[in-house]
This record gives sequence, C-alpha cells and structure tokens, in this order.
Amino acid sequence: MVAVANTRYSVLALSDGTPPPALQDAIERLRATLLPLGRETPADCNMLGARIDRFVGDADRQVILLAHGAGCRAAAWWARLSPSHYVQRVAGAILVDPELDAGSTRFASPATLLPFRSMTLDRTGRIEALAREWGSEVMPDDSATRGGGLLRLIDRLSGAVVAHDVRTAEKLAGMR
Repeated sequence: MVAVANTRYSVLALSDGTPPPALQDAIERLRATLLPLGRETPADCNMLGARIDRFVGDADRQVILLAHGAGCRAAAWWARLSPSHYVQRVAGAILVDPELDAGSTRFASPATLLPFRSMTLDRTGRIEALAREWGSEVMPDDSATRGGGLLRLIDRLSGAVVAHDVRTAEKLAGMR
C-alpha cells in the first residue's frame, strides 16, 4: 500500500532540525525531499518559500507535505500565502507535533483554513485549537508514528484524496 503514495505523489518534508526516528524512516522509505527551515530571519523564510514553490512547481505529480514541529507552521504559512497555482498541486499534508508557540512571528499568516486536506498528529493533547484553525483532522495519539503507522497514515491521506478526486469527476461528468 505504501507504493501508492510513492508512485502517485511527490513528498516534501519540512522539519526544523533532525526529524524524529519514525518521521526520518518515513522520509527515507518514501524517498521524500527534506527541506530544512533555516534560521529565523525574513530572508531565510523567503528562501524557504521559494524552495517550496520550486519543489511543488517542478513536481511531475501532486505533492504531499510531511511536516514536523515548526515545519507544520511553515507548511501552513506557505499554503496560506502562496499563489493558488502552486497550492492546487498539493494533495494534502501530514502535520506531526506542530509547534504550539503562536507568539512566534517566524511563520505568521492569516488564520484561515488550509486549502487542502490535512491530518495533524498530536502527542501532547494540546493542539485542538490549532488543528481547527487549519481545518485539520486530529489524530489524537502517537500510534501513527510507531511501527510504520506514519506510512499507513500517508496511504490513508492519499487514498482519501483519490476518492475525493473520483467523486468530483463523477459529479462533473453528471453535469454534462
């Protein structure tokens, strides 16, 4: 089942520092591209945005964002502020243990729903409000980050995206 995510999607991982072992394993098994966030300067944030734009623009298939910690806020910042022709190429996002510090201006963005499906993994039990702001489905414990669970979650996300695309195509076909 993991091959579905590998062949149908390009995966971009965003992490501030070394990803935790389960995430690193998923990055390696999916042959994802890992983008470090850089320092907390406006120039580094702009460079990160340009790198995400380039990855998404150059991808030969839809993209899944896989983010950890401050990378979750970076993914939301990018999605909310980027032109729609980039964001439309993103099938969804898996957001693992998002940074809770809303006071940080590093990735400040308007409080709007993300323009794609997302799932947020929360081992702290404290991110409900943030997930609601993003319009993200909350996965309440760390079971998805153990024993290949993260890979199964990515398959679940990609399967849901495919099902949504099929339903949309069927509706459009019925409108003729």
